[in-house]
Amino acid sequence: MSLWWRLGSGPIDFDFATPWLAAAIEENFGNHHRIAVGGTQLERDASGRTALRMRDIVVRDAHGEIVASAPKAEVSFSGIGLMTGRVRANRLSLVGAEMQIRIEPDSKVTVFAGTNRQPFVTASASEPALRAGVVPNPLTRDRVPAPQAAGRDMIPDLAALLAWIDSLGATGLDGHDLSELGLKNGNLTLFDERNGKHWEFHDINLSLTRPGGGGVSLTMSSEAGERPWLLRATVSRGEAGVRKVEIETERLPLKDLLLALRLGDGQHEANIPVTARVRAAIGDDGIPRMIEGRIQLDKGYILDPAEPLGRIDIDRADFDLQWDTTRQALVAPFQIFSGGNRITLLAQLTPPRESSAGWALKITGGTAVLASSSRDPDALVLNRIQVALRIDHDKQRIDIEQGEIGNADLGLAISGGLDYSSGEPRLAVGVAGTRMSVAAMKRLWPSFISPKVHDWVADHLVSGTVERFVIATNAPVPTLKSSGPPIPDDGLAIEISGNGAEIRPVDGLPSIKDADMRVRITGRTASVTVGRGNIDVSNGRRLAISNGLFEVPDHYMEAPASRVRFRVDGSVASATELLSLDRLRDYAGSPIDPGTSRGTLTAYVTMSMPLKPDLPAGSTQYAMNLEVSNFSAERLVMGQKVEAAALRVRADNQGYVLRGDVKINGIPALLEYRKVRDQSEAEIRVAATLDEAGRARLGFDLGGYVTGPVPTKINGRVPLESGDSRYSVEADLTQARIDRLLPGWVKPAGRPVRMSFMMTSGPQSKRFDDLSIEGSGLSVKGMIECDGSGDIQAANLTSFNLSDGDKATLRAERGPDGALRVTVRGDVYDGRGFIKSSMSGSGPARAKNAKLKDIDVDVRLGTVAGFHGETLRSLDLKMSRRNGSIMSFTLAARLGRDTPLSGDLRGRAGGRNVIFIETKDAGAMFRFSDTYPKIFGGEMWMAMEPPTASNAPQDGILNIRDFTVRGEQTLDRVASGNADMPGARSSNRGVEFSQMRVEFTRTHGRFAIREGVVRGQTIGATAEGYIDYTREEVRMRGTFVPFFGLNNMFGQIPVFGLFLGGGSNEGLVGLTYEVVGPPGAPVLRVNPISVVAPGLIRKFFEFPGGSGARVQGFGESLR
Repeated sequence: MSLWWRLGSGPIDFDFATPWLAAAIEENFGNHHRIAVGGTQLERDASGRTALRMRDIVVRDAHGEIVASAPKAEVSFSGIGLMTGRVRANRLSLVGAEMQIRIEPDSKVTVFAGTNRQPFVTASASEPALRAGVVPNPLTRDRVPAPQAAGRDMIPDLAALLAWIDSLGATGLDGHDLSELGLKNGNLTLFDERNGKHWEFHDINLSLTRPGGGGVSLTMSSEAGERPWLLRATVSRGEAGVRKVEIETERLPLKDLLLALRLGDGQHEANIPVTARVRAAIGDDGIPRMIEGRIQLDKGYILDPAEPLGRIDIDRADFDLQWDTTRQALVAPFQIFSGGNRITLLAQLTPPRESSAGWALKITGGTAVLASSSRDPDALVLNRIQVALRIDHDKQRIDIEQGEIGNADLGLAISGGLDYSSGEPRLAVGVAGTRMSVAAMKRLWPSFISPKVHDWVADHLVSGTVERFVIATNAPVPTLKSSGPPIPDDGLAIEISGNGAEIRPVDGLPSIKDADMRVRITGRTASVTVGRGNIDVSNGRRLAISNGLFEVPDHYMEAPASRVRFRVDGSVASATELLSLDRLRDYAGSPIDPGTSRGTLTAYVTMSMPLKPDLPAGSTQYAMNLEVSNFSAERLVMGQKVEAAALRVRADNQGYVLRGDVKINGIPALLEYRKVRDQSEAEIRVAATLDEAGRARLGFDLGGYVTGPVPTKINGRVPLESGDSRYSVEADLTQARIDRLLPGWVKPAGRPVRMSFMMTSGPQSKRFDDLSIEGSGLSVKGMIECDGSGDIQAANLTSFNLSDGDKATLRAERGPDGALRVTVRGDVYDGRGFIKSSMSGSGPARAKNAKLKDIDVDVRLGTVAGFHGETLRSLDLKMSRRNGSIMSFTLAARLGRDTPLSGDLRGRAGGRNVIFIETKDAGAMFRFSDTYPKIFGGEMWMAMEPPTASNAPQDGILNIRDFTVRGEQTLDRVASGNADMPGARSSNRGVEFSQMRVEFTRTHGRFAIREGVVRGQTIGATAEGYIDYTREEVRMRGTFVPFFGLNNMFGQIPVFGLFLGGGSNEGLVGLTYEVVGPPGAPVLRVNPISVVAPGLIRKFFEFPGGSGARVQGFGESLR
């Protein structure tokens, strides 16, 4: 008790016994090693028991090299040895030692202890097995050659092992008195030179003991980490030479067990806990007399890091072991659960009965359920399994003597074997299957045969029926791994043929269904041929595929390249919807709406892509050539419908091009539509001849200002979604007739004119930049901007030259009040066109019916050229119109011989305004406006109702005083009294008049004249009729009254004046006349017979025609 109490306060030094103890341990090692001990202590161990421990132990070999070291060691000695004087240790445990085990490339095992990495123990896998009767010392270097095995020893290695264990039980672990050898709280590092990996184990406890009754007991455990484990094995001798073996494990890692048994090449990670209880009785000949037990594998996995695709997950596995003494075989019914897979079979392992027979392994009975999950309705149930293997260790071969797997509907035959005699295992296996489903074929295909192709088929071959399924291999096993060297091209052959298959060639695209397929795979190549199939893009939209070929030239490479080609037939709507899918949208960006497109197509498609689980964007390359017939698509070009009898389309990763003769909203045209990848716009080219309807349909509605065909070229960029479209437009206006497209611009058909501009079109506006109109003497350049309804919002014509010599500009801008403010500036301007257009009316019929706009006009021109050489100088015109009514008007200019011309807006009775224009050179005004060039001089004023929004007729009155008509020969003859003598000469002085008064009504391009009276000293006249500028026609009639003052007196007599004078403005004697022809050159004709018909009778001699109904009131209010 005193000693125990003393140990409670700390170790007790026993250094005086150190040399004696060291010599005793050396005795155990057979004097081949020298032991150095730093000191000796008596202390308590972890269990509280008293233990003798030595510090700083160093073991050196015969050459003085350190082969083992430990900070502490527990030791006890044999009592018999103490009494006989030969002191030996009977228990030795290293505490906290560092140990290393190295597995050499040739599988030799070397044990190191200490820090200098000198080998302590070495064992070779090639050493001959120990035999019974030969009991060498495992801790010495002495090796006894093993004798040849007796012919009756069916399991010679096991018999030799048991014989060695018997020797340990009889003589001790060192061949003498050592009964326990252990390692406490040590660290073990394992180096595997075969694959360059290493593992570390911490806090390992190991105890190898010799029980008192004989035999050997091994206990290993570890409490470190999250999964503590335990291994306990006991071998004892029973009756009649039978050895009893008991093995027990608790959650022992399978990878550690495989390393301890030196099984496998160290490439696989077996992360599965093993719990086992096994009892056996082994005879002297190594033949089991009894084996029973159970091995349970808990949840884990088996993985080759170089083959992540070949990972095997285990949920649970149970193996029941039973030795069948009758058949002399180990019978093991087992169950394996892995996901939805459930395997319940019976294995039978039979040892060789002859020296060259080899081991026989049979797997039969039970069922194998292969499913993706426990609830998989399409699980494959195999209930016909017959597999027989022959394992010949001498020949180093594993042969498949029988291989049949299947059920009532399908079957799989397996033959061949594995030859590992040459150092590199070689697999020569043939697998042939009967008719089965694609799902069954994928589950039956061994995953270790060409893993990349296997996984591609598993992922992309969805369903169908397999008519033929053959796999043949004759290649080294490492080549069958995806991480291994390439398979020889003749080392692998796989052939699969079937029908009704569903194939998904590219992720993100619809599957090919109802396909006839044939799969051929060799060591380096793979191909899938599709005779015909269908692609269901969506409900009711289908594409037919034929002549399909998917090939991989070299599937050994990492992410091997693949090529695809096939033909597609179907509707345009289906193909358009296919191109709009996410996988192709980035490349195609089709503007065609599947719901509004029609037509059929034939497409020839080629694709290339790497084989990867998840293809990154841009990794798929494709090219398509399409032939489209009876095509139509809404809103394809400029928002218009496009139709074509035949089209050709070329598409690839860079975009697509559509070409052909089409109809754009019914307009024949040549179209090229190009879309480039990564651009949000498409490029279009259109060549067409546009008439009025065509221009309106394409958004170039020019009303009635332009009539006739216009050859047009349109090049532009249109957005695929929202945004503005931009077009470059070139138009040949030669064959078109233009009437006031620009103010004052009138062009007949046949005169060459070309127009070009850049149009930017959006939902709310249109902008015409770089506008250029060029022709003979015509040059207009600038920009125009309109709103969505076509109303001008702004204009800047930097060159507004309608004739040679013009120098003018035009600007327009829409103000905040909605009024368009137009400003014209220039030095010279040819106003003849403007005069003609103004006289002929308000514009074409369509423009006439359009809503009149609010406008302000400000014109300042240095010189305005008119007709007959007349000009306006210093023109200053301002006009304002609101809601179609003129609100203000001012005119100031000079004409003729610097005669002022003025105009303004004046009020009159009834609150109605009139435009009032006056000048003192009426002849110059009439010549400038090309109204009647033969008037000279005269003071004139004209009052006319302003135009209104309703385009109502405009009444007006013209009054001229003191003027002369020259060059009118007929008038000269009438005035001289020689009207009936056509050959008589006329006076160059002309005919003078004192006054002319005419009432008129202006309608669209037409002036109706009524109650016209001309008075002079020698002659007077009446006038009525019309001037039609639209038809370029003048038709006037009336009566010349000679000696107007005297002759008119008869017309002024009440009642009798109508009969004697023909009216108040005529006389007793008169001469009827008419004026006909174009407005600029009318012809005057008289009727000489009418001079002899007085008054009312003269009316029968008037020329036909007239001005129509008389409008009352306007002239009377101005008198």
